[in-house]
Amino acid sequence: MPPVIAGVTFISKKWGNNLGGIVASLPWVAGPIILFIALEQGSNFAASTIPGVMVGIIGWLVFCITYIIIGQKFNALISVLIGYLTYIITGILLQRVSSGFNVNTWFIITLILIIISLYYFPKVPEGTYKPGKKLRFEIPLRMTMITAFVLAITYFADILGPTWSGILTPFPIMTAVLAIFVHYTQGIHQVRKVFIGLYTGIFGFTTFLYLQAHFLPVMSITNSFLIGIAVDLILTFVTVKIISKLKLN
Repeated sequence: MPPVIAGVTFISKKWGNNLGGIVASLPWVAGPIILFIALEQGSNFAASTIPGVMVGIIGWLVFCITYIIIGQKFNALISVLIGYLTYIITGILLQRVSSGFNVNTWFIITLILIIISLYYFPKVPEGTYKPGKKLRFEIPLRMTMITAFVLAITYFADILGPTWSGILTPFPIMTAVLAIFVHYTQGIHQVRKVFIGLYTGIFGFTTFLYLQAHFLPVMSITNSFLIGIAVDLILTFVTVKIISKLKLN
């Protein structure tokens, strides 16, 4: 994770926060978590967490929307804490019905909600634009924060059970780290660009998860991940073109 967040930071600073968000949307965090769960708990257990992961993605959508709304009036810390609270509340509400739907149903529900939330994603008025600030040791701080998050969630996965292991897998780790630092140094309007970039990749990421639910029980972990990542990259490329054409970013 440290090299990943460092790379995303470099890309964001050189080519813009939208592209940084797109790169960050790849399964850098959830992928390793699912991989470690599969290696430690077995492929079937890992596959059984995927419906919970879909619930977690819905929570992630709520987090992003909440952060942009709150972040227009409050600082990064308050925004991320309230965003995390809405994520957990969403998980608590939906985990009660998560076992009532199979992975196919959750996949469809999640895709529909992604499309709706992207289309109605909150705007940031130009009056909230602020000049950027400099922050010393930004990249090391980002690297330390994201590593701590990933280690904590992976550590607790085996005691939470498959449902909550799944719900916490897409926990806004990369998202929060990017949002906090971009918000502080560049302002909430740039956070929105990061989030739109992340939204661009969430279609491919959701499909990656869906494929893992079906492939992990019947093929090797390596082949399952390679196919899923290839499909993820293709869908992300296609989504970039569609969002750009529709001018949703």
